[in-house]
Amino acid sequence: MRWLTLWATLVVACFGLVCAAALYDTRQDARRAAREATVNLGRVVADGIGRDIELVDLSLQSMLNGLRLAEAEGLDPYRRHQLLFGSLPQMRGVGTMVVLDTEGRMVTDSKSVQPRGVEFSQRDYFRVHKESKDGGLFVSRPFFSRLTNMWSIAISRRVTRPDGSFGGVVVSTLRISHLENQFRQLDLRQNGSIMLLRADGSVMARFPAVQGLLGKQLTDLELFRRYPASDSGSYEAVSATDGVTRLYSFTAVESLPLIVLVGMADGDIYAAWRNKAGIIAMLTLLLCMGTMVLVWMLRREFALRLAAERSALRSEARYRVLAENSADIIALCRADGIVTYISPAIKDVLGWVPGDIEGRNIDDFVRADYVPLFSGDEQSWPRMLTFPARHRDSSWSWLEASVKRLPPEMGDERCILNIRDVSRRKKAEEALEAENAQLLAMAATDGLTNLSNRRRFDEALEREWRRAAREESSLALLLIDADHFKALNDHYGHQHGDQYLRTIAQVIQAHIRRPADMAARYGGEEFAVLLPKTDIDGAYLIAENIRKATLDARIPHLKSEQGVMTVSIGVDAMVPGHATAAALLVRQADAALYAAKRQGRNRTCVYEPQQGSMSRSV
Repeated sequence: MRWLTLWATLVVACFGLVCAAALYDTRQDARRAAREATVNLGRVVADGIGRDIELVDLSLQSMLNGLRLAEAEGLDPYRRHQLLFGSLPQMRGVGTMVVLDTEGRMVTDSKSVQPRGVEFSQRDYFRVHKESKDGGLFVSRPFFSRLTNMWSIAISRRVTRPDGSFGGVVVSTLRISHLENQFRQLDLRQNGSIMLLRADGSVMARFPAVQGLLGKQLTDLELFRRYPASDSGSYEAVSATDGVTRLYSFTAVESLPLIVLVGMADGDIYAAWRNKAGIIAMLTLLLCMGTMVLVWMLRREFALRLAAERSALRSEARYRVLAENSADIIALCRADGIVTYISPAIKDVLGWVPGDIEGRNIDDFVRADYVPLFSGDEQSWPRMLTFPARHRDSSWSWLEASVKRLPPEMGDERCILNIRDVSRRKKAEEALEAENAQLLAMAATDGLTNLSNRRRFDEALEREWRRAAREESSLALLLIDADHFKALNDHYGHQHGDQYLRTIAQVIQAHIRRPADMAARYGGEEFAVLLPKTDIDGAYLIAENIRKATLDARIPHLKSEQGVMTVSIGVDAMVPGHATAAALLVRQADAALYAAKRQGRNRTCVYEPQQGSMSRSV
């Protein structure tokens, strides 16, 4: 048959085109995947650096508050040192914290009570704050620190006297080696690179490190033709440092003059694609060779199919007599879902006549979210299906179909469906399910605060604990207690106390936004917040936001030291181990909450295994 030879030639040509298209498409996929990887990596690094600097800034602001208090009370050097540095948290990568006077001389530092007599008046951060009242938080260029003998970055704020004059500078250093160690842990492939730059082009850190590059200004980069017009983006360029062509993605650190630049080498991007290209070429050759075999098999198949069609025609007449006199709908379908026959009973159920449906796919009349029911494995037949079907008037009717596989001699017709209308039964079932769901929701919700109740919280804690153990991720817990609640009830009455609890619940709910986060009334005036995939620093920030928002609400409470409504919060987070239980997380968070109450209330305490619990805020 000549047409089969022509068909085989066309198939070989199509195989070639498909091969070329597949190779091009996979190459583009590799590039898109690399761009997404560098963009996501840049965002993660930028967020981490932003959080680190934010924590350092909190310490600097604490030092500024301490300076004002020490000056007002005239403290001696030892008490002054304790006030400035005694309560600051230990942060990885942070070096010495220093206070400079108006001449740039070191007044005190976190490593020594007595001044060490070092002068820093020529440093850029000192000059910026001395010359400008509005310097705010300043991130310096890299420098070699005389105090630590390491390359560092200074993060500083201006000390402003009560009369508005310049009173010096508070400085904290961030070690560049800490940034490079973080970069080293990233998957940059064999020839990738990552660099942190300041907005003026100064190189703050790079991995892999390049001798003499720290502090150098690279303003001629393609990056600075795109930034600051855009906070993020991608481009391809040849590196002036090592001559490697890379795909670069840049991301600005939010609210800071810093940019993270991640580059992935072309050779690394397309390495896997080259292997795939060889495999596809080999498969194409094998497919072309098999085409001739398929041509012979097709001729034989055509002969067998013709015989099967003749047999089907003889059976059809007998089948129609039975189907057209049944009250149920009888339908025949091919393997691809095309309806070859449907009985006249369809008009009584759905308003269609057989001619409207025969020759069309059964999926055209089934609601889209139920279409996959009809594509199941044939090994599961016979089976029962319940689905909504489209009525002629565009409404939906619920049908139940018994689906059975037909014998091979039926040819293309692969299944028979016996269908009946079950709309009334389905409506009754849905009404019952809705009522049960409403009852379950009411049973899991605290009626006063509209938060989850203790039972639902316990279930969620066990579930998230198991999930965190499987994924080896951190699970955090906040325990929140209303301060002086009994005194509030005694003074204002229980109705006011209930409103007090509802207000706290609203504040808590407003500060948890992820779908997996959960707030619950733990008991009485105590609340719990469960934070999956959250470390101790992230949990602490959320707890502080809740505490501050409660204080800022300014709800009167005359029995409180603050005169307004306040809360105390205990925080803990851990990665579950095989030998631990969720109760340990609750006990440690409760210990931190007890410490917050003991230390004076209106504060957040983080559980510290070696020290009991430590307060991070007042």
